[in-house]
Amino acid sequence: MRLIKKFKIRYRVTLRGKSSVIKTALFSLMLIYLLYGCASQLRQNGESKVLKINFEGNYFISDKKLRAVLPVKEGDQYIEQFLRESPNRIVSYYRSRGFFDMRVIKREGEFLEEKNGFVINYHIFEGVRSKVDSVEIIGNKIFTNDYIKAKLSVEKESYYDEASIDAGKYILSKNYAEKGFADASITIERSFLNGGGDKNRVYLKIIINEGNKIYVRKVEIKGLKEVRSKVVRREFRMKKGDVYQPSKVYLSQTNLYRTEMFSDVNVHEEKVHGDSVDITFILKEEKSRFFQVGLGYESPRMAIFDFRWGDLDLFGNLQRLIVDLSFKGTPEFQENDGGLIFKDWEQNYRLTYREPYLLGTAFNLITSPSLKRRKSESDFSFEFVLEREIGPFSVISFPYEYRRASIKADTISITNKVSGRFLFDKRNNILNPSKGLRLILQFDYAGGVLGGDNHFDRVNIDFASYYPLPLRLIIAQRSRAVVTFPRGAPEDISPDVRLEMGGYGSLRGYKEASIGYPDTRPDRLSGLDELLFNFELRMPVYGRWYATIFADFGSLWMDQSDISLEDFKTGVGFGIGYNAPIGVIRLDYARAMEETYPENRGKIYLNFGHPF
Repeated sequence: MRLIKKFKIRYRVTLRGKSSVIKTALFSLMLIYLLYGCASQLRQNGESKVLKINFEGNYFISDKKLRAVLPVKEGDQYIEQFLRESPNRIVSYYRSRGFFDMRVIKREGEFLEEKNGFVINYHIFEGVRSKVDSVEIIGNKIFTNDYIKAKLSVEKESYYDEASIDAGKYILSKNYAEKGFADASITIERSFLNGGGDKNRVYLKIIINEGNKIYVRKVEIKGLKEVRSKVVRREFRMKKGDVYQPSKVYLSQTNLYRTEMFSDVNVHEEKVHGDSVDITFILKEEKSRFFQVGLGYESPRMAIFDFRWGDLDLFGNLQRLIVDLSFKGTPEFQENDGGLIFKDWEQNYRLTYREPYLLGTAFNLITSPSLKRRKSESDFSFEFVLEREIGPFSVISFPYEYRRASIKADTISITNKVSGRFLFDKRNNILNPSKGLRLILQFDYAGGVLGGDNHFDRVNIDFASYYPLPLRLIIAQRSRAVVTFPRGAPEDISPDVRLEMGGYGSLRGYKEASIGYPDTRPDRLSGLDELLFNFELRMPVYGRWYATIFADFGSLWMDQSDISLEDFKTGVGFGIGYNAPIGVIRLDYARAMEETYPENRGKIYLNFGHPF
């Protein structure tokens, strides 16, 4: 099928006397006409599209998968050269899945003049899919034959599949590297029974060259200015003389990023002497001191102000001191003097100090006094935490909290609480995750032998996950369940240690502390047991801009026997955000579905950071 006409122009021009101008003009007109005709033909043919690609005779592999293999997609410009290559692509793909007798019988094309495009049809004969008849493995000492067969998906009578085999080779190579054999090579030779006469049965010979075990000869650091090398080496998970393991190199790099002292951590590995490797960490330091100012808004008229100051290397040993101040309230101008006052205000003050590697141990010490004030209420607490990393992404901690809450002028509540907390965090970015998960498991013991006015046990499970989709879409979800076991009447537990729901961080579209049961505070609700589910779809718009649609479901109860899905409240909404260098800035609108009175126009939130 030929679409582009070829024009071959031969000419000879001789200019003589006065007629040369006329001859030149006539020749120029002829040349322009021919070039225009050629360009018109090229342009007309170039605009032809591939409207549809169909397949007949394919039963095992879907049309969608076969279209993905082709160099030309539906809607692309028709290019004959690319389409001629398509049968070879189809055959190669089928053979990689074990269809060695497969062939493309013919390709047909139909031109639809009214749409200026082509419908392409491929007629396919798949044949019989080959199976693995026998497997021979030689050269392996570290892993058993059965282990290697399982990783490569080449068990006897299994279907031959190169994609699965290649994925297994990658995993097996990683496992060899973690054993110290980073140079291990895996070669797979394929043949057929009866000298190739029977292609339905495949014989595989797996040749493994494990090589020598590789050791770390030295670990160097470059780029340090203010941070001491001792502090950096403390975050390494390998040292001179250790068996080389890629996972420990990656974990060391991750630990250095987590200190927040480095904007860039590059790792250079150089193999020497065949069985040794030199590792160099090239670091770019950040300033240890910082401050952040944030402004927020929540409709109808709630203003939010946040301030944070910190030093991430206070005494040169990565000690951290962070000061957090926040204020929110409803501004109102007084009619008499025109002054500005704030109604329904709340103030929060927190000081956090962190001492890493306490007394040379693997534990970190965190102390954090805080004060919360709201109208006639005040809440002072002091938290003391010992934490330790127990895995690449896992931390276990043991907090103790003392809380003194003044709920009314004549009512003071004291709470003493100890907890055990487990954190697993495998998000790819803490501030703006696009994949991974985070899990928090916590058990609280309050009162009892510790004394105080509140006596209860509490279990808290908080799980969030992030799933990347095609087109850079992200599904984010959080599920949280909290169950409280009072050692007395539920009503005896003071409001300061009860749970609250409503607002940006929990159930959007509802006012803060507007879900649950009445307590001793005016216009605030609370509970002891919680179920909360948040769902978001985050979609890129342009550059750093993205859009979000979300739905929240949840409620609070005072007793486990009262928990019912019929009590769930629902909030839905949408928003737009910007991924700024300092973090995510979001503007969201949410509507409480259960509050359908005419005056309810929903709530607007302007905040830094995602709600989860």
